[in-house]
Amino acid sequence: MIGTTLDLERVLRSLMTQLRDYFQAEVARATCVNPETGEQTLRVVVGEAREEAGTSPPPAPTGDSLPSLAVPIEVEGQAVGLVEVLNPATGASDAYAERLLLAVADLAAVAIRNVELYERVRQAEYRYESLFNASIDPIIVLDLDGRILDLNQRVIEMLGCPREQLRGVALWSALGVAPETCQTAVQRVREGQRSSLEMQISSTEGACPETDRRPVVEGVRTLETHMAKIDYGGREAIQWIGHDISERVALEQVRTDLTHMIVHDLRSPLGSIMSSLQLISTAFIEQDETVPVLKLVRIAMRSGQKLYRLINSLLDMGRLEAGETELKKTRVSPEAVISEAIEQIQPLALDRGQTLLVHPCDALPEVPADNELILRVLTNLLDNAIKFTPKEGTITVRVQQVGQEIQFTVSDTGPGISPEFHQHVFDRFGRLDSARGFKGTGLGLTFCKVAVEAHGGRIWVESEVGHGAAFCFTLPLEAG
Repeated sequence: MIGTTLDLERVLRSLMTQLRDYFQAEVARATCVNPETGEQTLRVVVGEAREEAGTSPPPAPTGDSLPSLAVPIEVEGQAVGLVEVLNPATGASDAYAERLLLAVADLAAVAIRNVELYERVRQAEYRYESLFNASIDPIIVLDLDGRILDLNQRVIEMLGCPREQLRGVALWSALGVAPETCQTAVQRVREGQRSSLEMQISSTEGACPETDRRPVVEGVRTLETHMAKIDYGGREAIQWIGHDISERVALEQVRTDLTHMIVHDLRSPLGSIMSSLQLISTAFIEQDETVPVLKLVRIAMRSGQKLYRLINSLLDMGRLEAGETELKKTRVSPEAVISEAIEQIQPLALDRGQTLLVHPCDALPEVPADNELILRVLTNLLDNAIKFTPKEGTITVRVQQVGQEIQFTVSDTGPGISPEFHQHVFDRFGRLDSARGFKGTGLGLTFCKVAVEAHGGRIWVESEVGHGAAFCFTLPLEAG
């Protein structure tokens, strides 16, 4: 019993009682010692002086009392306590008595060692349980058939299902995935291999559809999962760990979509340039005077300008946001910058049979601005309006002074934009396909927002479905 029980005080009291009875002593006691500080703590006292237990050892015997007997309690060669017999009546000098004391000390050492080991195991289990339940990753412990033995709090939150209802459920049923995928992975782990795979898990499906609880994380999540065999309370089990990579997968999809969009937007003007050059080359080689060479040159130049604007938008956007591009501010005439933008965009509008109107305005003060950036803002807005305006439609440009700002407005007669999209049309890589039926990188409007805000101005859209759209931006008259 002494080698297996974890009740240290009970063991020590039993041993001290036997010592006191054998030696017919007044007191038998066991004292524990802290190996690091050397501090003694009276643990068990058996005998007439037991009322002194719990604070400090009883005073040493005096007068005619017989000598006291004491042996150390050692664990792994280190003294962790003391066994004492005070005022023994018999057997104090007996060789057997010494062996008995040493044997009792050894038994006490075993008891103390068992308690220490138990405490270490208990602390380790507590730490494991804390890490298990506090983990941000879902963790499930399975039996070798793939049924749930235990799970952490993250799984409960992810599936919105109580722990009791998930225990004993097959992994694939709990996660709502194809059984074949999990069963193959479980079989590999049973054979001593590790298994890693991606799983798409829907939080709206799972093992407990009847529960009123809702998952903390709803929707389809992509998990990178790992399975390995572990020792679970003396039995073989399988540990399943999932790491949520939904954001990474979404980012990779955005990156792929962005690459396709940028390639599409670059290829369109580049294709126009190459086609124009090919026709011009053929005309010169064949001396064909019927080919409109001058018109083809203008088409190639417009496409080149569009390509140039897109590339500059890509390069400048990040630098403007980070404040790494210094604005080359000069005194810019609002009327002059509008005229230049109209001149660049006019051929494209004519090709579509559209009308570009500049609303007359009073003489306006010059504004401190980077002429090239503001020109690109206007050409981007005009190009955007032309794309969304049907043939023979009208694009109007207005400029006016509003307080201490100059406000530019580019309006069109296109299909308009739903109010719910007003806050998103300027988002990086946002597309207006849901709002106005056009697909593109969305970089043009994002660049406009960044460039205008770099000047200390504001940009917004005013629109209703079926009534066209008006994009407005302001520039302060005083440099910020």
